[in-house]
Amino acid sequence: MNIALLVLRLVPGLLFMGHGLQKLVSPKFAPKFLAANGPRGTGAFFDQAGMRPGVLLALVAGLGELLGGFSIAAGLMTPVGTVLIAAVMTVAILKLHVSKGIWNSAGGFEFPLLMLTTAYVVSAIGPGSLSIDSWAGIGNWSGIHWAAENAVRAGAAVGIGVAAGLLSLAAGRLGRLAERHRLSPVH
Repeated sequence: MNIALLVLRLVPGLLFMGHGLQKLVSPKFAPKFLAANGPRGTGAFFDQAGMRPGVLLALVAGLGELLGGFSIAAGLMTPVGTVLIAAVMTVAILKLHVSKGIWNSAGGFEFPLLMLTTAYVVSAIGPGSLSIDSWAGIGNWSGIHWAAENAVRAGAAVGIGVAAGLLSLAAGRLGRLAERHRLSPVH
């Protein structure tokens, strides 16, 4: 079981780290297989999608994926990794994918939802004995094992991440409204 859990952590965790590095590393310095766009390229895409300031959001999303992916892959404070992944995936699903339907083949939200679900499952099950948490003896790092079951704590982590993602979308929307108001002529 611990080997299966290790695989369940490593594959999505490493993929998230790769997605983060695509946003953070300049294509000039990245190995070809990474297919990096860097902060400027990703930022331009975010700007075009109405997510401004694009470069800053590219850095935030890239760090969230890199750190969240590392947390999941290493089994180090997996609920924190789940919060980060949930925030980034919520924005990706709602801003970029939901309008295209479910299926990934059409650009839909299937893949980001699957990755978010994987982060939830890893948090709900726990990182297992082949993890940094286990090695360091911090299985109850949050101190809340007495308060809720694993699935509930993992759901709370996803909920916090989703709320953070929704707040970032709302802040972006308010920023665009303020910008329009500032640019519109006074009557």
